[in-house]
Amino acid sequence: MSKRNLVIVGLFLIIGVLGCKSLKSLMPGKSSSTAPLVDLDAPPAPRDVKIQLDNKQTATGKVTKNGGSVTLSTADGSKFTLDVPAGAVEADTDITMTAVKSVEGAPLDNNEPTAVQLEPSGLFFKQIATLTIVPAKAIPIKQQLIFGYEGDGKDYHFAPVDPKSKEIKIRLMRFSGAGVGTASEAAWAQNLMIQAREAGDRIGNRLAQYTQEIRTKIFTEGEDSIDWDEVNQRFKSYLDQLEDQVVRKEEAAAELDCKHAKRAIEDLIQIERQRQLLGIESTANFEARFAKLKDIGQKCSKSYRVNGSSGGASFKGEICSLTKPFVITIITNWETWPLNFTPASESGGQMEGHITSHLITVTGSGPYTVKLDSEGSGTIEFTYNTSNSSQGTTYNRTNKASLQLIPAPDMVCN
Repeated sequence: MSKRNLVIVGLFLIIGVLGCKSLKSLMPGKSSSTAPLVDLDAPPAPRDVKIQLDNKQTATGKVTKNGGSVTLSTADGSKFTLDVPAGAVEADTDITMTAVKSVEGAPLDNNEPTAVQLEPSGLFFKQIATLTIVPAKAIPIKQQLIFGYEGDGKDYHFAPVDPKSKEIKIRLMRFSGAGVGTASEAAWAQNLMIQAREAGDRIGNRLAQYTQEIRTKIFTEGEDSIDWDEVNQRFKSYLDQLEDQVVRKEEAAAELDCKHAKRAIEDLIQIERQRQLLGIESTANFEARFAKLKDIGQKCSKSYRVNGSSGGASFKGEICSLTKPFVITIITNWETWPLNFTPASESGGQMEGHITSHLITVTGSGPYTVKLDSEGSGTIEFTYNTSNSSQGTTYNRTNKASLQLIPAPDMVCN
């Protein structure tokens, strides 16, 4: 295949592979090629959230050309103070501050952040105003996720803050809502994936536009009008930007939450394959990065199958995660009996189950434990105290089961 055709194949492959599943960065990356960087500083595609206000907790104040402030203390002890400097507004303006009861759809640990909605919505300041938030319960710096939104929940985004202030001081040039929520490592990972997806959407869209420009030129001016070395260099630039703005974010997200390792591996491999196709230098530290992501993914994916017998009964089940509820079914010669397992941790929890059949009611419950070896295999052991009722007579019995956990990396889980 000619060099020209390799470039064309590569261009269209990358659109199909990464164009619709990429992400966004906080700042643009660097490229050594002559191709322009995709603008990542422009406003991203809006992410909307659902806001519920607590209209019983509100405060109103007036600011003038000389400035002013408005303060709201909420029932839980949180405090919000808006400071407006002189020259920020041209006329006396009434400002209302209302506590936010919940925010649904934001990548936070819970939907009850410490936040307020400021009105009139869309009010623009000529000077930077400052919203200071003091949560009733202190949030560790590393877990603080400070956000803003417009109107009644439009365009959820990171809010700019005073980086030198230990207090939470949000810089505002325009209203409407702002606050701080708690973000665990998993929540921060989700935010990184959102950023990456937005960046990839932009890069993929620009790449698609470029391929259409080439196509138009071919069919209007002829193939000889195309500088294929320049096309190759431009494509390399887009690959560099995808790696920098997409895969690097996905790798960081995987380190915080292992469930993102699979996506990071897929995109890392696809970029490396495109580089090989075009005959350009390999992805930096590809082997080491691939091995690290693979290790993260293997430690994360702990799916198991249970298919064995104990105490005269057969057991069968699939476990996608030892930290999430799962079901193992007892199979007897007269009926099947589902046992529901609720983990307290990866190493154990409580199980319970019941069944009514042929005028007989069977109930059972008890603790269970999981033991895993260094290879990932192990056993699940549980004791269940059963109560069998039939025609007014109850029989109580204690049963013990020990079953093999068979690793199932091929299992497809939601």
